[in-house]
Amino acid sequence: MDIVTQTVLGAGIGEVVLGKKAGNKALMWGAVGGLIPDMDVLFTRFYSVADGLFVHRGFSHSLVFAFLMAPIMGWLIHRIHRKKMLITRIEWTQLMFWSIFTHPLLDYLTTYGTGAFLPFSSYRVELGTIGIVDVFYTLPFLLALLTLPFFNRKSKIRRYLMVGTLALTTGYLSLTVANKFYVNKVFEQAFKAQDISYERFRTSPLPLSNFLWMGIAEASDGYHMALYSNFDEHHPTDFIYIPRNEHLLAPLSHDTDLQKLLLFTKGYYQVGKDTEGLYLADLRFGKMGIDETADYIFKFYLTADNQRVIINQARKSGEIDKGAFSAFLQRIKGI
Repeated sequence: MDIVTQTVLGAGIGEVVLGKKAGNKALMWGAVGGLIPDMDVLFTRFYSVADGLFVHRGFSHSLVFAFLMAPIMGWLIHRIHRKKMLITRIEWTQLMFWSIFTHPLLDYLTTYGTGAFLPFSSYRVELGTIGIVDVFYTLPFLLALLTLPFFNRKSKIRRYLMVGTLALTTGYLSLTVANKFYVNKVFEQAFKAQDISYERFRTSPLPLSNFLWMGIAEASDGYHMALYSNFDEHHPTDFIYIPRNEHLLAPLSHDTDLQKLLLFTKGYYQVGKDTEGLYLADLRFGKMGIDETADYIFKFYLTADNQRVIINQARKSGEIDKGAFSAFLQRIKGI
């Protein structure tokens, strides 16, 4: 998920594991642990765009990474605080393990795809039950962490507050899983009602909440896509058709970076042309707005250069205007 969420989650874990002994330093080091897996973004610049997509949420997000990193960080933190705090290296290691380990667990529930089983398998976990940004998950942590410093580190209220916040947010994650099953059923019924035949389909929660979802059904040469809010009064009916246009990639199909990009999209992509040239859009992440003309969030321009293809990620697709944001909020409320 986003960096703020991972930071506050790590801080919360630090408080629960070692807050009674370390006080606010447990919050600080927990936050550091929560950030460590995402330090992989510092290395993506040394890779091609296609390879960088797999470096992020790669080995640093695997199940084994915390087991390797926690002892190193535990030793380092113990060295820093050993003269002033009677906390063992093992205790610091436990704090770092749980703050690092919970980071990828949360990311597994999002859409991007995460290398949970590296280095043994390159399969990327992508459960798609929660958006990369979800205020209903993040806000309880922020409120709790703003309140904690007003209580003594040994206060029972302080501990109950953080444990309660973790229980509340974990319960919310469980509800997102249940909601995805419900939304899947809604779209299955909608496809049937609209007589839409498909080879496979997927649903993805859009940012900010777990209430607005995008459903995509893959046909032989394109996709049927619609939005659905949990507050809608009826099942989706306003499907738009998105042609895949894969024939436009035929002259470039030999390129290994392009094949990696296609692998990253898990087969949900559209190829098209605009004023800046040939592009490939990853449909799993949706658009920067609910209007059909809105640009895709993940969009890559493809340029042939002798025997290779140069891939550049579009920057404008990351921008959203005030009007589109307001329309997005209104759509969450349902129709």
